[in-house]
Amino acid sequence: MAEGLPLYARIEARLREAIAKGRHPVGELLPTEAELCASHRVSRHTIREALRRLAEAGLVERRQGSGSLVIAREPSRGEVHAIPSIDGLRQYAADTRLLVRSRGVAPLTPEEAAQTLGAAGEPWLKLEGLRVGQDGRPLATASVLIAPRFVSIETDLPERGAIYRAIEDRFGVQAVEVVQEITAGPMPPAIAAPLKRRARDIGMHFLRRYVEADGRTMIVSRSWHPAERFTYAMRLKSQKD
Repeated sequence: MAEGLPLYARIEARLREAIAKGRHPVGELLPTEAELCASHRVSRHTIREALRRLAEAGLVERRQGSGSLVIAREPSRGEVHAIPSIDGLRQYAADTRLLVRSRGVAPLTPEEAAQTLGAAGEPWLKLEGLRVGQDGRPLATASVLIAPRFVSIETDLPERGAIYRAIEDRFGVQAVEVVQEITAGPMPPAIAAPLKRRARDIGMHFLRRYVEADGRTMIVSRSWHPAERFTYAMRLKSQKD
């Protein structure tokens, strides 16, 4: 197993192998989070991230209160791959300005807890603002959730550049993966107004979770972009040898 992989990815690979070989049969529950923590000698954050990835690959189904049920020996839907270069996200932040309209430490709502993999009621630093271009035109709304261990970054937030890089530089940590979800839908009135759009106009919603090597969430960013102003382009390369 490649030692260069993040710890949670190594645990995921071990569990995948155990499932594929039938050591955890289809229809049975995996060991509990506490048991996996003990057997692999890792934190609960690491185990939860490994289990999340198994669920996204279609191998297990997470069931509230009862654990993770094995539902397949092989992935049943498309694999989830890490973004090849997190630094590729930096250019957008460098070319825009973040205008913070509100900030402060507040407890996570149940929805935010699901997005961060944190606990509802846990105090996180919350930022709300607007990304504007060099001409001052509003480009996107910005909502950022920052883990409790990094809340002191509030006094040193960059107006330009990526917040996750400021955290890396200040605290000596590293985001090794970004989990990204992109959806389209009508923008709520509170989102459309600062973007100078009508309520219910179609927008693109981006949810990005920046993950450390131990599986813990560093920050979660949520943004809305007017659909007609935004194009998201990717170049995908074969991973064949």
